[in-house]
Amino acid sequence: MSEFNNESVATIETTLNYVDRVLERLRVGTYRSCQVCQTPINEANLMATPLLANCPSHPELA
Repeated sequence: MSEFNNESVATIETTLNYVDRVLERLRVGTYRSCQVCQTPINEANLMATPLLANCPSHPELA
């Protein structure tokens, strides 16, 4: 079994942080809204990228 390197661990930790944020947004009812402008996020975009947090107008802030 190969060992994880620091980069792999960092990537996994980052992904888990995104998942935690999504779960919190689901809990409070803001999952389908942009975190910047509260505009609804297209359902197709969420299906393609479930960890998406922002609308296309704010991609750099995800």
